[in-house]
Amino acid sequence: MARTQCQYKSWDGTRICRESVWQGSAEGFCIFHDPSKEKNINLFKRKLARKIKREDYNFRGYYFPESVDFADHVFATEVDFEEAIFSSSTNFSNCTFSQRLNFAGTTFFDRANFLNTTFSGGAYFAGATFFGGGNFVGSTFSGGAYFAGATFFGGAFFSGTTFSGGAHFARVSFSGGAYFSGATFFDRAGFARAAFSEEAEFMGSTFSGDAHFLNATFHKWARFEESRFADVTDFVRVQFLGDTSFWKAQFENSTDFQMAVFAKNVSFLDTQFGGEINFEQSTFERNMGEDAMASALLERSYRNVKNAFLQRGNYAAAGNFYYREMEARRSRSKRMNRVWMEVYKWLCGYGEKPQRIALVSVAIIAMSALIFLFNGVIIPGGRPPVEAERFVDYNIFVDYNSLTAQLGWQLLRDFLDCLYYSVVTFVPVGGELMIPVGYSCKITVAVEGFLGIFLIVLFAIVTARKMVRQ
Repeated sequence: MARTQCQYKSWDGTRICRESVWQGSAEGFCIFHDPSKEKNINLFKRKLARKIKREDYNFRGYYFPESVDFADHVFATEVDFEEAIFSSSTNFSNCTFSQRLNFAGTTFFDRANFLNTTFSGGAYFAGATFFGGGNFVGSTFSGGAYFAGATFFGGAFFSGTTFSGGAHFARVSFSGGAYFSGATFFDRAGFARAAFSEEAEFMGSTFSGDAHFLNATFHKWARFEESRFADVTDFVRVQFLGDTSFWKAQFENSTDFQMAVFAKNVSFLDTQFGGEINFEQSTFERNMGEDAMASALLERSYRNVKNAFLQRGNYAAAGNFYYREMEARRSRSKRMNRVWMEVYKWLCGYGEKPQRIALVSVAIIAMSALIFLFNGVIIPGGRPPVEAERFVDYNIFVDYNSLTAQLGWQLLRDFLDCLYYSVVTFVPVGGELMIPVGYSCKITVAVEGFLGIFLIVLFAIVTARKMVRQ
């Protein structure tokens, strides 16, 4: 028996088309759903024009063989393009969709133009694929805009677009550039797990509602220059793999960069933070630029964030950004200053890591004790007849056999005495001093005494500075 009704089925297996079978279809499809190259295009256009004239906007699963131009059309009722396929360019510029619009799962093989289009109801593009890119510049989404899971292989152009309802771009793949400069988000903007393979531009955008970029990935330029975030902003676990700029951005509420990764240059120059800031466990893989100018910008950016933390009393976070600020300054300093800053860094982490001074001091004391032990010192004895003075000199190069024979309690005792006198030399508290024998020990005493005074004073200054700041 010949099939008289179109055999097209939706994604869930439901037969949804009541059109008659086109006689040229080998698969039993109507003229709208048949994807063959032999499709009668004139018949397709005539029947499509009749549907539009009677305001029947059910185009679910339709296969459009040529360019389609709906420019300036007003769709007064609900429109359904779910699972439709546009084989060539599509133009919906200056259209008005008065009610709900459904482009879920639609495939655009060429450029899809929605320039200056008005979406009064909810607009659903979830799972849609734009092989030639999508142009929504200047459009207005009065209801929600749902692009979750969509894929843009060409550029995604949303510059100057207005989102009055929620903007949902979760899990969207932007394989081309993503351009949201000057866009306005009046409600929640969700870009969680979105992937930006090329440049992502949000310059001058306004986020009046929550802005969520949780687990998003920016592979190249991420530009949020002069953007305004009026509500809670979430960049938790975001990966900024290219250069990133928040120059003159305004964060008026809490901002969370927890566990974010900044792999290249990042700019917070003249950024304003009005609420709480969280950079806990964030990673800045580059603290210096490619040249002096880039390093200077990094230095100013880190200083700006540091000052914002200081204003909020978060001294630990401020210290972290002060360290990065000094790293950027060191990278652009002249050679001599760079050497001194390198020493300052390793001694105490630019004043932010005083525990390094303690470790360096312990290392100096231990090393000096070994020098005393193996190069000869006279250790004063106690009050007679308790103990007489003794000469300690374990020369491992000359008297190796004697050294191995004396390993044991005596060696340990002599080392402890040398360690004690090394501490007394490092910390000038007074008391009987050992008598160095030979120039190496005498030089060690002089150097250790100087380093001891220097490191003790440095430790006091660094610790006092941190305590006063807190």
